[in-house]
Amino acid sequence: MPKVPLTPKKLATDLTSFFLQNGNFFAAGGPMSLQAAPAATQRFIEEADGGFHGLAVQSVGYTVGDEERGEDPFDIDAEDEDEDGEPEDRPGVHIYVARGSKSFLRSLPDEIHGIPCTVHNVGKLFVKPHLSATTTNRGNLYEHDDRVACGSSCAPAGLMLAGTFGALVRKNAGGKLYALSNNHVFADCNHTSVGQPILSPAGMDARAGLRAPSEICRHSEIVELRSGAPALVAPCREDIAIAEVPDGDAVSSWQGDDEDGYDTPTDTTDPATGLRVKKFGRTTGLTFGTMQSVQVRLSLPYQSQNFRALVWFQDVWMIRSNDSDPFALGGDSGSLVVTEDGDKVVGILFATSNKGAFGIVIPIDRVLAAFGGLSLVAGHGV
Repeated sequence: MPKVPLTPKKLATDLTSFFLQNGNFFAAGGPMSLQAAPAATQRFIEEADGGFHGLAVQSVGYTVGDEERGEDPFDIDAEDEDEDGEPEDRPGVHIYVARGSKSFLRSLPDEIHGIPCTVHNVGKLFVKPHLSATTTNRGNLYEHDDRVACGSSCAPAGLMLAGTFGALVRKNAGGKLYALSNNHVFADCNHTSVGQPILSPAGMDARAGLRAPSEICRHSEIVELRSGAPALVAPCREDIAIAEVPDGDAVSSWQGDDEDGYDTPTDTTDPATGLRVKKFGRTTGLTFGTMQSVQVRLSLPYQSQNFRALVWFQDVWMIRSNDSDPFALGGDSGSLVVTEDGDKVVGILFATSNKGAFGIVIPIDRVLAAFGGLSLVAGHGV
């Protein structure tokens, strides 16, 4: 039988199995069973002075080229370097860890079986909707033609949390208008009642000189968040929710402010390593980043008023900030991520690293496939 060639995706999958079995996943708290990593991969890790055994892993990903643009990830010439001088977007496997000294991370192998391997210290990853109150940036409310625009602060009435109103959508099977954001923003992690008003700005963001919180939509549906061992419970692929808009005159499909904003694009594109993107969000406003790698497994601790659990994800994307400023912080969850020219939608942001240098994005094709099929809305109230 011919030997299956080793690709970045295959290596990332093998490493994920190894890290699960050996208890490397930081949030899991110990070993977890999954299909065993191939003996060759295990031997290589053992021969690498045991270095990989000490990693506190958050996720493992691999780079993906953009076939539409005729690019392959191994042809990408990364221009950006991290603080240690390593290319941030070099092709191959990317391992994201919660901690590790610079000297320790530099001592790790920079390739495995000829495939480049880059380790990033991203700090702790988690989703805690109520921590938006502790962010130092302001709770943005964007208005366009006297309507609440996308990218604005929002939250269910009666809850002290805040997230971002990401976009307007319609179901393909009907004409009703809905607002789009994360499950943990609109539904407080599966627990907001259907019909609960969603206010903008969020109650915690009310302040002098800003319009008072008012209803923009009512909570409708979620893709549920699930918790459990990856060998027993299928990992999640989305953290999204929609809320019906009862008064179309209250909202706009415009993203952000009038100076740098843009109407929500209706064209979409698949994420790809090296793709430059931007977003408007409740906390950090307009920021710019670069798509880096798709995750084989990502462990995210969730903590809300009624939901405390470790949720495993797969096939979501890591994105990094283009400069020293955060790409996203708590409260930016739900932001619509678009290409840097504003022409196409890439995905929905749903989590960030604790210092905001990295964000995590759900590809837009999976978002639009939910709830029986959705279509992005443009030209509404603009």
